[in-house]
Amino acid sequence: MNTQKIPEDMQDVRDRVDLMAGRGFTVSEEDVIKEALKKGFQSIVDEKMDGNYYTVRWDEAFHDLQVLGIDNELVGSAKPKADGPDFIKQFKTNATNTWFVLDKDALAIIGR
Repeated sequence: MNTQKIPEDMQDVRDRVDLMAGRGFTVSEEDVIKEALKKGFQSIVDEKMDGNYYTVRWDEAFHDLQVLGIDNELVGSAKPKADGPDFIKQFKTNATNTWFVLDKDALAIIGR
């Protein structure tokens, strides 16, 4: 498995957990999903901006994915629906749909 590839679904997540365990690192599926969502959303934002102008990070509760500008100001956030599961649970249930939601959120945040 390519360790630089962002896990796209739960099989990729399980493969990454197994790979890391084989290398002596203890990580959970949730740890891998959190990192995958952050890096994946960063990749989506970078693609829409034609470059790396914004930085993506999780909020403190791992609920929203925040997009920060050059001066570290909050440009916007991808937020799960108020009446729905968080992004981590969404990814576990339907990773493909989660990526579509994040793509739409990126468009709304950066306007492209």
